[in-house]
Amino acid sequence: MKKVYRTLTATTPVGTFNRATASAYSHVNVWASPRAAAQAAEPDAYTGGVMGRWIKDHGYGVTWHFNEASARKAAAGKYGWDHSAKLVGIFPVDTLA
Repeated sequence: MKKVYRTLTATTPVGTFNRATASAYSHVNVWASPRAAAQAAEPDAYTGGVMGRWIKDHGYGVTWHFNEASARKAAAGKYGWDHSAKLVGIFPVDTLA
């Protein structure tokens, strides 16, 4: 069976974040990450993987979750790529297409 990709979007006080995926994510956690912000300030240094997502996400760490409970559980811990990151908030996701 062929996967159906759609664009998910989350509008937050710090920006709008998008992801094209076949997964049915319903919430995002947005993290103010000094490491992500530093990488986004130097976009030519490296553009793949996590660092590429930080650049795409304007220097924020964004984690995508299948339900609000999993987003809250993740928010209770640390952002895995930068333990000094602070949670901006948990936001619902909309499907664009």
